[in-house]
Amino acid sequence: MVNKELLTILKSIGEKVRGKELTLKMNSHVFFDILGSKNNSFIEFKEDIRKEWDQFKFKNQTRIIKKTYSTFFFRYFHEYFKFYLQNFCGFDTNSLNLIIKEKISDDQLFLEYSYYLSPEEQDYFKEFSETFNDSADGITSPFGYLYLVVAILGVNLRKLLDEKFHIVLDGAILKNGENKNTLNFLIVIKNSHDEFYDNYYHMYLYYFLKYFKDVPQAYLDKLLDGREEVYKIALNEYSFAKDKLVDLLYYFYKKCNLLQNFSPLLDLLNFVCSRVEDSVFPKLDIIKKEFLQNFDYTDEKKNSFLRIFDAIDKKSTLYSTFQSNNLPSQKAQFNLFLLYTKYFFGSGSLEALEVGDFLCDFKTILNKTNEKLENVINANTIKDIQEFLDNFAIISNLENPNLFFKIIFNKDISQFNYEFFRTFLYSINTSIRRLIDSENKILEEDPINEPMTFKIVVDHICRMLYTLIDKIFIRKLPGQASKNFIDPRSRYVGRNIALRVLELFIFSDLNVSDDVWPDYIISMNKDTLLKDLENYQIQIPEENFYQYEDIVRFVVTFNFLSSSDRIVFEEWLISGLIIPINNFILKIRSLIEEKGKNSQVYEVLRDFFIKNTKEIENLQDLEFTCKQISATFENSR
Repeated sequence: MVNKELLTILKSIGEKVRGKELTLKMNSHVFFDILGSKNNSFIEFKEDIRKEWDQFKFKNQTRIIKKTYSTFFFRYFHEYFKFYLQNFCGFDTNSLNLIIKEKISDDQLFLEYSYYLSPEEQDYFKEFSETFNDSADGITSPFGYLYLVVAILGVNLRKLLDEKFHIVLDGAILKNGENKNTLNFLIVIKNSHDEFYDNYYHMYLYYFLKYFKDVPQAYLDKLLDGREEVYKIALNEYSFAKDKLVDLLYYFYKKCNLLQNFSPLLDLLNFVCSRVEDSVFPKLDIIKKEFLQNFDYTDEKKNSFLRIFDAIDKKSTLYSTFQSNNLPSQKAQFNLFLLYTKYFFGSGSLEALEVGDFLCDFKTILNKTNEKLENVINANTIKDIQEFLDNFAIISNLENPNLFFKIIFNKDISQFNYEFFRTFLYSINTSIRRLIDSENKILEEDPINEPMTFKIVVDHICRMLYTLIDKIFIRKLPGQASKNFIDPRSRYVGRNIALRVLELFIFSDLNVSDDVWPDYIISMNKDTLLKDLENYQIQIPEENFYQYEDIVRFVVTFNFLSSSDRIVFEEWLISGLIIPINNFILKIRSLIEEKGKNSQVYEVLRDFFIKNTKEIENLQDLEFTCKQISATFENSR
């Protein structure tokens, strides 16, 4: 039976944010208000939990081996969660199924669930999403709503129990189709590591604020103390790392299998493999001699695993190169755009796109697309686009490149790059699955070889990572591992190795490139930082911070998947990038032709941009840009 209160809650959120920008933070405020309207019931709910926690702590006093919150939640969380969803969130818990709960350690618990979304509930979320035009970012999707209510439950339980843990929705996938509208999701209850993250934030903030004038030295010295605390924590935790690595890699194994996707592993894999490249050991030799030799596989199967690992390693390197440039400012976002367009269009050759290793389906999809296009995409089109992009690169010097993106692509640059990452990751995973299939075809020639499944491959990749980490990073003391590296006296001294090992565990909390961590962590603390700096009359421009929608996109990219809304990268590259640029080029050429041979191309461009926007702040910058990109059209007159 559908819980009608879900519709009431979604409508209430819609009414309270009407006319405002919908963000995850805004949704949180509204949902807290909704809980406040049920004040007595919610207070009673929390009071019942508090009593059971007090009883648990009382019994703990007489236990020789003390139990932690993970034991408490292993016993009670499902009961709390079910009551909370039914009575405060509008879900019908008759559709909720606890698949498995696993106490991984004293401070970590996994609970895997499935929830059947009824047709009525799907309609509720569809209507809510359409109201706010949230087809891509996911704030108004079932994922976004569930992420929100789980986070709010976690905040309340953390405060109630006065323990240092987080409760998060750490992965969800919606399987679509007849009788398959099921939301599978993973809730993780884990140590929040407050002391480490507070000091880690201070360390990054120290480097960040060095670029701003008038920051008091005493304030910077306090932040510098945080950096030293980070190293102390890393050195203290180093001796426990080997055992904890098993739990870390099991987490990634669990998440990848839930999502049926390699994406969660890519940044961690790149982090590890790039450090192995700094070592004196070849990666594949370590895997072959210290991992695969423990199995009675045929040589052909061992080689298949090596080829798969090597392929994933190369794809993770390419992906992480792009992700490391996914920084907050418009300039950084535009440079990211230039980076990946240069990679795919740098040669200006259609043939390079059609036969490239990554774009396996480009030619097939382009041929099908051209059948529907009036202006077909051909070799000359790609040359024009390459020339346009070369000239377009000049706007990286401008403060507001978004102006041009909104006109050419009808979306802002960060949204455009978000779509790039979503489709790019989807195609990476598709290509890895194809590789597994092709390797299985080779293996089936020998009946001794059993086929490699997705689950087995993920398992072996995680174990290979453990082997690599253990080989280069883990010794009795971190300083003893320095000799494993080419540069043992600077980058890889003992305390740096200890910190690199501790940073491995950050990937389970911040599942993005480590190059993104500083800006991400600072942006998450933006409100507190700006309030602190008010005392010193220091203002930091908004461009230095990720916006709330950027944070949501990070969450969505690595945690939420739906089988119904995926397009391959080749399709996005054609429909999302090539066609809009080509249409823009053709439009400008048409306008130039209308104006006649004596027209100035840059003036045609300038007038076109002025006509199609209300956001021009600097006409001089606009004219400069138009003169630069006019070369694309001058050459074709």
